[in-house]
Amino acid sequence: MKPKGVLSDKFSNTSKNRTDFHRIAHQKIMHAKRYHRTIGLLLLNLDNFQSINNHHGHATGDLLLLETFKRLRACLGKDDFISRIDGDEFVIILGNLTSTNAAQSTIKKLLNCFRTSYLLKGASARIHTSIGVAYYPHAGKEGHALLQSAGICIMHAKSLGGNNCQFYTEKLRKKYKKESSLINALNFALENKELFVTYQPIFNLSTKEMVGMEALLRWRHPELGLISPDIFIGLAEKNGLITTIGEWAFQEVYKQAKQWYSSGFKHFKISFNISSNQLLQKSFSQAILRTLNNTPIPSHLFDIELTESAFLTYPSYFETILKKMAKTGIGITIDDFGTGHSSLLRLKNLPIRALKIDKTFVLNITPHSFNAIIVNSLIALGEKLGMNIIAEGIEAAEDLQFLIDNGCPQGQGYYLCKPLTAKQMTHFLEKNKK
Repeated sequence: MKPKGVLSDKFSNTSKNRTDFHRIAHQKIMHAKRYHRTIGLLLLNLDNFQSINNHHGHATGDLLLLETFKRLRACLGKDDFISRIDGDEFVIILGNLTSTNAAQSTIKKLLNCFRTSYLLKGASARIHTSIGVAYYPHAGKEGHALLQSAGICIMHAKSLGGNNCQFYTEKLRKKYKKESSLINALNFALENKELFVTYQPIFNLSTKEMVGMEALLRWRHPELGLISPDIFIGLAEKNGLITTIGEWAFQEVYKQAKQWYSSGFKHFKISFNISSNQLLQKSFSQAILRTLNNTPIPSHLFDIELTESAFLTYPSYFETILKKMAKTGIGITIDDFGTGHSSLLRLKNLPIRALKIDKTFVLNITPHSFNAIIVNSLIALGEKLGMNIIAEGIEAAEDLQFLIDNGCPQGQGYYLCKPLTAKQMTHFLEKNKK
């Protein structure tokens, strides 16, 4: 009987469906082993299903799941198995394959079946899928092992933006095994006091005077040593740890800034990085505002740094939050400028105080090069818009001289000064105090 607006018990009972999957997988693996065949296990996850539920309601989402099931089933042969084993996740077993190549045409059909939009209760919706593919026996000799391998492929497909198919390799397993280990360790990094903050000075390039500093979060793993922020920040964002870690980092920066301010160091700005994921958590921005509204330190001495990509998602929401923060005096800096997709109109509407030129444009810069044209254009843009310009990644005397000659007002980098611990920065401030 066709369900009336809701999923049938058989379709919605994912617990039973998983039990059925393991039973069928075992049967097909035994058959493949006996007749020297292979089977392909496909795990499909709908990329933007949650947005369908949010915008059209759960009843419409249920209809979409049923329609998806029908489309997928129509692509399969009589020896193939399909079941919904979780919310928007489907598992398919392609049985009785003579080789892995035999599955390619079916996989192509499965991807193509999502090209046509859905018409659900009069509402048009488009959905995409990520597919992970694992073959017996290379990716596993039991159902649960194949499912785990396909799950690794799904994670990789999602990391590439979704709407694609990824095949299991041993290299991929090793990559995600290492990542899983790091995620587990990161869960305890705060508790074990492995995270710390360093501070890199920002200088007036003409006078060599320190005008500010950037707070940088670091992680010293007990066995692996320093883990690159490019690695662990991304892991924290993907696994929901970034808000807790971000709030801790901000409080560390604030406590240190308060200590410096009370010691008489009152003429520099301190910036700290936040991600779009953090800004989406209202409690995070509220915690920043609450702290800075109840402190002797003037808010204008703090800057928050966001990358350009932060404005690609929920631009109106971010614009509202940033304007609210700017009203208190907090500065807004766009980090890694020139590498993202910011529109000039968006920049015009945001309360931005500074732009940071990404280090890829600064490194080994030479006159008349492409990078020189970009850097000069960004310097001119900042001047026209009344924004400060800060060059990142200055690592050679020649790079510094080019920036000075072309009127870049501020900069930071290893050539000028490496990131310092709080204790080292205190000594640096005392040494350079006028």
